[in-house]
Amino acid sequence: MENRADTYGWDRLEDYGDVSRWQDNIHLLKLVQSDYQVARKQLDRVSEALAKRENLVSQRLQSVLLISQGYTTLCLQRYESREMGSQIGRTIIGRIMQPSVLPKIMRLEVRCLNRFEVGSEWKRVDRWQSVKAKSLFQYLMTRPREPVSKEVLMENLWPDCDPQAANNNLKAAMHGLRQTLSYLFDAKPGFPYILFLQGSYRVNPEIELWIDVEQFEQHLVTGRRLEKEGKLAEATREFELAESLYRGDYLEDEAYEEWTLLRREALKDIYLLILSKLADYYMQSSDYESCVVYCQKILAKDACREDAYRRLIRCYSRVGNRNRALCWYEICRRTIQAELDTTPDDETTNLYHALSRDEPI
Repeated sequence: MENRADTYGWDRLEDYGDVSRWQDNIHLLKLVQSDYQVARKQLDRVSEALAKRENLVSQRLQSVLLISQGYTTLCLQRYESREMGSQIGRTIIGRIMQPSVLPKIMRLEVRCLNRFEVGSEWKRVDRWQSVKAKSLFQYLMTRPREPVSKEVLMENLWPDCDPQAANNNLKAAMHGLRQTLSYLFDAKPGFPYILFLQGSYRVNPEIELWIDVEQFEQHLVTGRRLEKEGKLAEATREFELAESLYRGDYLEDEAYEEWTLLRREALKDIYLLILSKLADYYMQSSDYESCVVYCQKILAKDACREDAYRRLIRCYSRVGNRNRALCWYEICRRTIQAELDTTPDDETTNLYHALSRDEPI
């Protein structure tokens, strides 16, 4: 009788290698199987997270669509409950003239140009838990969408402290900062306003940030792009929007903090550049009144800017106010002498001589 094993070839190991090769293959396949199982579990978790977010987006989209069509919704909640989690039913009650309130978004408004101001849509920070908490948040706002390592924070905020003392200061400041932020928002207790990941801190990205410095710089970038494209009117509008945000120098109430100095001076230079662009635009457009306004703003920040004095002299001369033009030259001469111990440069002096001879300038 023919051997069954021989029929199927099971006893011919030479066709597949020795026993050790079988064991290696089995071990390898088990590892691959394990990898697939781990990957599947990870995909399941990702799928679950995406499903939750998709559900949230669908709910918000439904609300927006209803509101855009003039409808509002009625939510049935347990008595005295403030959480949407207690919702037990919903129905459309009809058209309205005013839209209803959308689901709340945690939005934080931060102003650094002039005095430091922080607020949500409902409250403002009138009193910080501590000076350390305020300084910590100010530094985080220098890189608001990036993590900042604890070492960088300790080095810049407490440079004269030993590492242990600086670390204690950081912990105390972070505790105070989280308490301050919890005051601003009507969120669940324990919400992570500030995240700590891999040795670095950052503002929770679920919080929508509006920062005047970011907006100021964005208007500059957009304005310069439009200017290069030859769209001067549109560029000027962007420069005006940027200028309107500059209420004062960067963190003026923290003038003696060393880490603010470079940022303050860089932003001031940008502001003066924007004022110069606006003054030039209105000079070329023969809007001398607007040009005068921007030149005076330049001199309020830098009293030795001779280009601003020259614009003022030209503007007053062109509107027929020669005496006022001569007055601005005299102010320029005295200021340059007092501040720099020198005389105005040749371009300014030649402008004065032409004005004295009643030549058009």
